[in-house]
Amino acid sequence: METPTSPRPRNEVKTQPAAQPARPADTGVSRFDSGKNQAKSVALSSPVTAPQGSGIQPGSYPTAADVKAIASIPDPVARNHAITQGYSDLSNAMGKLLGDDNASWATYGTWASKQAGVSIRGEDMPKFLTEALKKADDVMGPLGKVDDFLRKLGLPAFPIGDLASAGNEALSNVSKAIADGNQFVFNEVGQEFARFIDTFQGETKPDAAKVQKFLEGFPKDKPLLKEAFGHYAQAMSEKDPNKKAELMLLANNKIGLHEQTQLQPYVEKALNAPVKETFRNVLKQGIEASINAMPFPANLAGKAALKSGAVDALLNPVVDAAAGAFRRVATEHMMKLAVPGDALKLGNDLPPPKGMESTLFPPHLRSIQNPELRELLGKLDSSPDSLKGTGAKDWSRLDQRMNYIIDLFRTRQSDPHLFDPPYGKTGTTYPLPNAPR
Repeated sequence: METPTSPRPRNEVKTQPAAQPARPADTGVSRFDSGKNQAKSVALSSPVTAPQGSGIQPGSYPTAADVKAIASIPDPVARNHAITQGYSDLSNAMGKLLGDDNASWATYGTWASKQAGVSIRGEDMPKFLTEALKKADDVMGPLGKVDDFLRKLGLPAFPIGDLASAGNEALSNVSKAIADGNQFVFNEVGQEFARFIDTFQGETKPDAAKVQKFLEGFPKDKPLLKEAFGHYAQAMSEKDPNKKAELMLLANNKIGLHEQTQLQPYVEKALNAPVKETFRNVLKQGIEASINAMPFPANLAGKAALKSGAVDALLNPVVDAAAGAFRRVATEHMMKLAVPGDALKLGNDLPPPKGMESTLFPPHLRSIQNPELRELLGKLDSSPDSLKGTGAKDWSRLDQRMNYIIDLFRTRQSDPHLFDPPYGKTGTTYPLPNAPR
């Protein structure tokens, strides 16, 4: 395809609310590569160069069969690592097909998956939780009463380590829910990206019949996915950079809405893990073990206290307070969304990209003209053309997640650093040698 003479990027911006700070002080620090040596993100505003798609090398991205094999890896840590790299390789292949002026959903998926890996590996909370429990008066006060009771029975004080153990067990439940969601979405959406690349690589001109045949491969219960990849197909041959950027954003938003809807039970499971039950079981088992280890008849008073419910009554305020501390720490340290060089706290309003503090959005997405995209944004965006109010106070709510995500997509779609390799290497050769087939 020849390079078009395209319209100038849109520089008009709708009236914005009061100026926002460039970076809130509590944005957070990513556990990823710090990106200290990276150049600042720059919004791409040059005319679109139509991609040829022929630069995609065989084995440089996972096929649909490879995606299924990766999703079948039993070890959640190894699986997440392969999923993150798989998303990155799919993203790069999509960039060769559609051009890298705009990120696809797979590009964002790379960084979301890498952040999920922090939780899957259990790196988020153990230290923070232990410190929070030690400093929480609502935990330590009731725990002192438990200590007094245990001493009267001739037992040592209750070990704070059991609280940390209970927190780690609760964390493992949360981590499993995150790992399951990571696996589910990659297996479903990743296969469609692979199928898209397989179908259209090497194309130099639009082929309506091929597009129609490709779209017929979607099941009827996934209309949003079908529509989204139809927009990607349109974007392949679109020469107007404004229209192309909007088609990409429309596709990304529809996949985002589909996958977040599918993820709802996993999100609820992660956020509503049986924390109280976990803390109660671990703490009570520790006390029971200590009582049972006492010789007869010294253990009779302890066994009577267990049977009468006295131990449960003493543990109730400890359990309530410990579970509350766990949820506070979980929200603070796990509810993040990763972008290169940073980790955004989802409860805070989305900060604008560096260099776009006043304009907020890249040039081709500052004024939305596509009617379907305008309609979708009208349904999902609670503060149109603004980042005020984007923070999700309750991540379990689909509407709050989408309100955050659509602005994340729109503000970062032209950030070239999103295409950076997540693990500092350019890609993987497929199929993976150790992935089950």
